[in-house]
Amino acid sequence: VDVVKTRKQIDPTLATATFGQATREILQKEGWPSLFVGAGPTFWGYFLEGAIKFGIYEVLKPTIKTLIPIQSLAFVVSAAISGLAASLMVCPMEALRIRLVAEPSYAKLGWVQGGCTMMKKEGVAPMAKSLLPMIYKQVPYTITKNVSFDLFTKLAYGTIFLNAASLSATQKVAIPLASAAMASMLSCISSQPGDMLLSVANANSGDRRTHDICRDIMRSERGFRGFFVGIKTRFLHVGIIVTLQLMIYDFVKRSCGIAATGTV
Repeated sequence: VDVVKTRKQIDPTLATATFGQATREILQKEGWPSLFVGAGPTFWGYFLEGAIKFGIYEVLKPTIKTLIPIQSLAFVVSAAISGLAASLMVCPMEALRIRLVAEPSYAKLGWVQGGCTMMKKEGVAPMAKSLLPMIYKQVPYTITKNVSFDLFTKLAYGTIFLNAASLSATQKVAIPLASAAMASMLSCISSQPGDMLLSVANANSGDRRTHDICRDIMRSERGFRGFFVGIKTRFLHVGIIVTLQLMIYDFVKRSCGIAATGTV
């Protein structure tokens, strides 16, 4: 799904196609292996990104709350810092993933050899040139994902406890599931412009600045809407990933003896 989304963002011939149409065209021309290009960088990049993002967020929340008495604002600050840290971890791997998707000549070598070949030709700069777009994507993404999940579950649990009711087994699953689904939609919308910048910045060699990319998108025939190319595909991609991610996150917390998200 992420491969199709990226191709829609960087290939003008696929920009207006639906997810199904784009997928069929890619399969017809390049075969099913093309849909798994960049799986290696995705795994390792987001393995580290997830660990850093959720780990720092949970560690910072109680500390920041002692400095900022407004809980929701404390959550936002914690999420912003963790999103910034996550950006630094995932940026090189995401840069490589997008380049492999955009240039099949690198993908054919495999992600390790392809990455080494790219760095031999261009140096290490391509791995970091999209740091600013990554921050534009990751910080709003982390804030809306983590904070809205905290607030949605807190609101739901608060309503139940206010009515002096006890939680049923169904509610223990339904509340985090519904909260995670809503958080996934919000995080997709807030991070979409940054995601578009990230794809364009990493698609080819060169040193186009983020400002130049923004200007070119705004001057295109789509205008501001150009920042939202591929958002329908991202709704599917982010919706599935974030919902599962937050459900697992909440389950692991409970399994470790930590209070469920939103109950404290």
